[in-house]
Amino acid sequence: MSLLIQSLNHQIIDGDNHRQLLVDLNLSVAPGECVALMGDSGSGKTTLLNLIAGLEPIQQGKIAVAGISLTQASDRQLSQLRKQHIGIIFQHFNLLTSLSVQDNIEFSAKLAGRYDVMHGLALAEQLGISHLLKKYPATLSGGEMQRVAIARALNSKPKLLLADEPTGNLDQQNSSQVVAQLVQLAKSNNTALLMVTHSADVAASMDKIYRLQESSIRLVTD
Repeated sequence: MSLLIQSLNHQIIDGDNHRQLLVDLNLSVAPGECVALMGDSGSGKTTLLNLIAGLEPIQQGKIAVAGISLTQASDRQLSQLRKQHIGIIFQHFNLLTSLSVQDNIEFSAKLAGRYDVMHGLALAEQLGISHLLKKYPATLSGGEMQRVAIARALNSKPKLLLADEPTGNLDQQNSSQVVAQLVQLAKSNNTALLMVTHSADVAASMDKIYRLQESSIRLVTD
């Protein structure tokens, strides 16, 4: 499994109270499988992504990415895991404004030690952004920036791709196109995709849909 979560529990401090955000949560995502995660605001979707990415400490339970356990990992090991095995696509793109499109795309691959110029160029071609390689993020549209962010995340050949509302800033036409390209690329690269989304249309493009509600996760469709 690219992602395996077992008996995950997570508590947060809400004012003066402690609130159980996640209770005995179990989830697995196989290589090349595309999974949507839905739920109301405050249900814990982004917290779950942060836990999977090793950005928040695991309080109780097990998370493993590409067979590597995060539970007892040091900060250095978690940083290395993110470089080597996890790609992240943000809602607000998080491109490096001082770098060209091509340099942005190459950034994660160089960090992972998997720089392959032809792979990066092939991703740009598949995403329809080859003509933008010498441009800078400030000159791009929202849809173009999101495609660059997808290429950057996939260029390091991660085992797991995490996407937090990646189409939240796009119109419906751009959203549909970007999601279709993202799913196709995840499958062709045998990369597991876990996408947080509020959009039923986006979720319908995935292999499975889960809903996070009342501290637990349930399969909506597969």
